[in-house]
Amino acid sequence: MRMRTALPVALLTVVGLFAGVNTATAAGGGYPGFQCFKTADRDVYCSDAKVKNHATGAAWIASCPADVVAHISGKPYIAASRPASAHSC
Repeated sequence: MRMRTALPVALLTVVGLFAGVNTATAAGGGYPGFQCFKTADRDVYCSDAKVKNHATGAAWIASCPADVVAHISGKPYIAASRPASAHSC
């Protein structure tokens, strides 16, 4: 029984990481917008170009190096303008 509940919980945890991508109002922006996220070190990463939808934003995050993605803090968000200090993947 535990395996049946552990797998869905693990999947929901992973999906939850990208769920914030769909909440475009978190940073006051919406699609199209710059896909951004913060790391545990308080570094901000944003896409170089505006993304048009959730799938494109999630694909951009997946293209980032694994060591960066492993340290994402909080939910990814959409920004209307790209911060000058933001890093690229």
